[in-house]
Amino acid sequence: MTKTLLITNDYPPVISGISTVFYQVWKRLETEEHPVLTLRVKGGKEFDRGKPVKVCRHWAVGSGEIIGKLSTAVVQLFCAAYFIIFNRVKKIHAGQIWISGTIGYLCKQFLGKPYILWVYGGETTPVYMKGRFSAFWAKTLLNNAEKLVTNSKFCQKEFLDYGFSESKCPIILPATDPDFFTPGKPPDGLVRKWNAEGDIILLTVARVSERKGHDLVIRSLPKILRRHPQVKYLIVGKGPDTERLKKLSVDLGVGDKVVFCGFVPDEELPDYYRLCDLYVMPNREVFDSTDSIEGFGISFIEASACGKPVIGGRSGGAVEAIAEGESGFLVLSEAVEEFTEAVCKLIEDKDLRKKMGRLGRLRVEKEMDWRTRGVTVVEIEKSIAKGGR
Repeated sequence: MTKTLLITNDYPPVISGISTVFYQVWKRLETEEHPVLTLRVKGGKEFDRGKPVKVCRHWAVGSGEIIGKLSTAVVQLFCAAYFIIFNRVKKIHAGQIWISGTIGYLCKQFLGKPYILWVYGGETTPVYMKGRFSAFWAKTLLNNAEKLVTNSKFCQKEFLDYGFSESKCPIILPATDPDFFTPGKPPDGLVRKWNAEGDIILLTVARVSERKGHDLVIRSLPKILRRHPQVKYLIVGKGPDTERLKKLSVDLGVGDKVVFCGFVPDEELPDYYRLCDLYVMPNREVFDSTDSIEGFGISFIEASACGKPVIGGRSGGAVEAIAEGESGFLVLSEAVEEFTEAVCKLIEDKDLRKKMGRLGRLRVEKEMDWRTRGVTVVEIEKSIAKGGR
């Protein structure tokens, strides 16, 4: 019997922190009992081959931003209903609030299947509840979920403040694989590819969006370069803010020091972390956007696992991903001077860099290993079976 069905549009090879969490958790569950329903994307068939997760993929249909999403959502709803009925699914994990959450709610109403809703911060804010219908529907989806799975204490607090009990809002704190992300020397080919020999490398691995704070790094570069002209900034990832950042780097005269690496496959990421001297992602809260806040920041702990000191924004769940003063520093998201000083301090103090990298690695090994974190979802399901809310 199939115990659960995860419904999500964020699943590998789609690149996102959410996608990574789902794969890392689900591959540690019983394959046949916990399948995944997701989109058919380029490289999906190849990714699924040989992996310990049963994945059912369906086509995305339609054209245009609104029509395409609605058409795909309808297809996903019918695929979910078919799968639930013919595989005797007991409950649903809805990967995001709007589409997956709505499918979970409808399956609860018409098929009697409870759903667990995964949330990442901001779902109770005005940007999600803009207008009477949006507010009504968001509240309906949240209230009818058996559990709201959060990814940090920061995220959990949002829902506690909204009025939900702590037992309804369990935390699955993201983790990483310390056997995959390890300290080491980057391959010579990668050093040559980005002409990084003798450079001090700052690195960000993230979707290129305003929330990640790439622009603060670029705005700080003129001051950093005056003290350390050998600095180079590598940006790994793609996203809607790319062209703005390219223009900003040229306008500030640092275009030759900012390298846009684009998409990098997961299997190559450890070498990029090994290539860098400092990992930087001064994340911020962005108002009036559903991409508003960093729920946690998996890339911080991936960098820590590779023995690198990290600098993040004093915002959202990043304050839990970074042990301030131990694995790295936290800075205000618009503070050029504070960020500049944090970077230069680590560049100028090699012993501090090594110490923070070593402490970050130890923290990952002790507290942030997926091999122990993955069982948490089973514990959540057990509490639901007992009627906990």
